[in-house]
Amino acid sequence: MSDRKKRIVSGVIFALLFSALIHFGTRTKGFVFTHIIDRYEYQSYDARLKAVASNTEEMSIDNVVIIDIEQNSVETLGNYHEWPHAYHGQLIDVVSSGNPKALLFDIIFDEKNSYTHSLIDALSQETTPPELQAATEQFLLNTDPNRFVESTSQSIKIHHALVFEREDTLNFLYKMTDVPDGYNDRKHTLVLPDDIANQLPSADRLGNTYTKLLSASYGVGAANFPQDEDGIIRRVPTAIHFKGPKKTYPSLALSAIKAILNIPNDGFKYDFENKILSLIDSTGNTVREIPIDEQGRMFINFFGPHKTFYYIPYMYAFDADMLDPTYWEGKTAIVGSSLPGLMDLRSVPVQETFSGVEIHANVIHGILENEFIKIKTPADNYFGALFLSILIGAFAGAPKKPMFGFLFLGLGAMFWVLFAYSQYLNNLIIWEMIRPILSVSLTQLGVFSYTFLILDKDKRFLKSTFGTYISPQLIEQMIDEKTEPQLGGEEAVHTALFTDIQSFSRFSEKLPPTELVELLNEYLTEMTNILLDNNGTLDKYIGDAIVAFYGAPVPVIDHAYKACLTAILMQDRLKELRKKWLLQGERWPEVVHHMQMRIGIHTGNMVTGNMGSEHRMNYTMMGDTVNIASRLEASAKQYGIYTQISEETYFAVKDRISVRELDNVRVVGKENPVKTYELISLKGQEPEWYKEINEPFSRGIDFFQKGEFKKAKHLFEETTKTENMFPGRTKTPSLLYVERCNALIKNPPKKWDGVWSLTSKK
Repeated sequence: MSDRKKRIVSGVIFALLFSALIHFGTRTKGFVFTHIIDRYEYQSYDARLKAVASNTEEMSIDNVVIIDIEQNSVETLGNYHEWPHAYHGQLIDVVSSGNPKALLFDIIFDEKNSYTHSLIDALSQETTPPELQAATEQFLLNTDPNRFVESTSQSIKIHHALVFEREDTLNFLYKMTDVPDGYNDRKHTLVLPDDIANQLPSADRLGNTYTKLLSASYGVGAANFPQDEDGIIRRVPTAIHFKGPKKTYPSLALSAIKAILNIPNDGFKYDFENKILSLIDSTGNTVREIPIDEQGRMFINFFGPHKTFYYIPYMYAFDADMLDPTYWEGKTAIVGSSLPGLMDLRSVPVQETFSGVEIHANVIHGILENEFIKIKTPADNYFGALFLSILIGAFAGAPKKPMFGFLFLGLGAMFWVLFAYSQYLNNLIIWEMIRPILSVSLTQLGVFSYTFLILDKDKRFLKSTFGTYISPQLIEQMIDEKTEPQLGGEEAVHTALFTDIQSFSRFSEKLPPTELVELLNEYLTEMTNILLDNNGTLDKYIGDAIVAFYGAPVPVIDHAYKACLTAILMQDRLKELRKKWLLQGERWPEVVHHMQMRIGIHTGNMVTGNMGSEHRMNYTMMGDTVNIASRLEASAKQYGIYTQISEETYFAVKDRISVRELDNVRVVGKENPVKTYELISLKGQEPEWYKEINEPFSRGIDFFQKGEFKKAKHLFEETTKTENMFPGRTKTPSLLYVERCNALIKNPPKKWDGVWSLTSKK
């Protein structure tokens, strides 16, 4: 299996592992990571609600109206805690006359002391001065303790709040086995099977004491807002099970909805398997399907920040002269307070300080508009995270460079965030955000670690072994082909390349050691970069000389051409360096401005491999091909040229390069002659002097090898005039052949085979 497939398979395996680990490991109650993950999931949930709520205008919703006990009402009517209950009775009479859908009181009332009212009433039965009669009657009307209860009982729109509590034995508040004495709740409780009721939020005590008011109310409902672990209210119970008397009451908002939508007491159908509460009206039709959690709580759809709903001061609502009662036609009104002093401020996802009465408004409006937040189940979230993790794991494993996997991780995380936001903005669907992103992050880290620690171990070893003298592309090829360095050699046809700086000893004489090292380092760096960029293998440096070869340790297609291209690029780069050094003025002596290098290239059988000892090895080349390449570099000096290649190299690339046929020589220590060429350029890039000289020079070589030395000399004398001379060049091939022709004319050989034997290695 290739490394790429291994990375992809590992990505899938890590996706399966981490998705399951995150899903099951962070849903265990009491586990520390469960709390941490849930907290961040809550924050991502809140962020989505805020994104929508922030665009809502103030008081833009008026089908649910809040009758607010606010500052002006308190200043006008007096301290709220001293208000007589008759005020609320008057408000019920005024608002009910306008035919609202429902009137809710988000206030817990205790029965007030009626001693003063009773005393005045008793006194008024006696003789009352006429001038006080009207004031007395008005006082008795405004403070009548029965008016609130009477107005409540006479309206079918009224819904009062219940407050449920937990047992508190330290304060002698024990579990209640029945409702408070005097409370007739026959029409207020829901009809539910015991197994369903037991799954709902439960309570031990009912905190209301004004049982006469509750009994008179058309509907009642729990006003409790349980908080999530971080103290924020995101969901509200649809009903609460009072464990002592085994009775179930709707929430205050659901009590109003129950009346508005004509839902009977047995019309609440809980489906905990599918997390749906169906509201069935008196005709048997399902009028609403509310998404719920495992305790029957619904997530609150907040339509905006504080005061998104219409607020009307209490003092206006209870006075028909200040607000025409017809305003309430078809509206749902909720009495509550936004005053901080009345302690009804809560923390919700869209705002840190939020009026509790407006939470009821959001719940009612959401149900009336049939717009519910739908929470994806843990199973849905798990499969979503699994799919995303497998996708990112597979993509992260595809690139050779493991760092690219983090790009896919970023794209995957961005995709999921955009997906989660769009699902909420368009469909009010909440997907988890933290667990899926954490799953894909761990998946990518797993792929990265596996690649770095396991798969790239060999790559790092090969880089440390070959990195200084083999191109990165070849190392990648070695990794792909599982080629490992071993002690020993392998024989094959490769191409050897030798370079040397002309007259380097003069540089040593002109430059101090530090500058010489600086110059040589710059030169060798530039030349080595060209060598490695063209898939060459650096064998060694010998002073200023570069020894290299092509085709090993990894096969290189067109290794002969790569070597010739390297030589051409090296000579071109040296021209640029000479110009650079010249522009630096006196920084370098003149000898540096005219630096030249010679290159020899030969293609043939050679042995390449790691040679040395078991403790220290060096990847190098050996064989006759290596020696010939070295001789070609050295003998280039005799001809006054700078790149000399062998016939074997030329034949391998003759359709792609331009050369000048140079000689047929027998080098020192070799019996078989070697035909050599001067490498000029790539095809189509020949200099002008070459175009002029090539044809007559070639004919001169032909005459020379046939032994017609005078004809050859004549042609070489002509080409001498065209040879490119420059500082540092004292000889050209044409001049060399004129000298040879003169010597051979003067002393004709007894037997001529056209081969010139070199008498020295240089």
